Amino acid sequence: MRMVLKVGTRVVTGRRGFDRKKASFLMKEIARAMRSGHEVVLVSSGAIGTGMLHLRFSDPHKKKVAAAVGQPLLMHGYINEGKKHGVSVGQVLILSDDFTDRERFKNFVENIEAMLAHKILPIINENDFVKTEDLTVGDNDMLSAMVAAGVRADKLVILTNQNGLYTENPDHSKDAVLIKKVEKVDAKIEKLCVSGKSDMGIGGMLSKVQAAKYATERGIETYVGNGLEKGILSAILRKKNFSGTVFKAEKKKK
Repeated sequence: MRMVLKVGTRVVTGRRGFDRKKASFLMKEIARAMRSGHEVVLVSSGAIGTGMLHLRFSDPHKKKVAAAVGQPLLMHGYINEGKKHGVSVGQVLILSDDFTDRERFKNFVENIEAMLAHKILPIINENDFVKTEDLTVGDNDMLSAMVAAGVRADKLVILTNQNGLYTENPDHSKDAVLIKKVEKVDAKIEKLCVSGKSDMGIGGMLSKVQAAKYATERGIETYVGNGLEKGILSAILRKKNFSGTVFKAEKKKK
């Protein structure tokens, strides 16, 4: 089974930037899945959030500089935690036109396939430093959905600091109820989304639902859940006791 796993900024960072404890927990889950014969592609946010803590100036280009500073720190952390759990990792930075240019897209897919064949965990992020507004994918939620479609993944898993999609904003309403399964993403579902974003993150729940829509329309079952919950990947792979929201895949068009 091939899975694209997207982790949000809050899943791998804390007040002091990259959080080794959180990352170790994540890598342990990934290693367990890989040892069971599953293929995993990781799309990771966190570069800007990690780098921002090292900058002490105000500048229009601050986020891009933060991405440049934070990306190697993020990868260094993943490399170290990967070693502890016997996982080799490789960095992949991309832009949106890597998906629209036929040759570059073909090259991207072939290289990801080669990494997976050699049991290497691809860690993908958008190249924030060089991207422009007209070349941006938008955020890593949609990027993960595009990657999942490109590499023909069976599942897309989006891990955040929320348990999933609720009927109301759980931060503001005690009556909010977690939606366990979504048969189809439509306007009604999108209206339920919280538009708020985390301090360092780019997307909110709406971007995750839109990513789920993109993936499920292409036959990829999608999960949105809490990345800080122990055993969440195992629960998804076992199809048992998953506490988040499952977006049912539509039948692939022939």
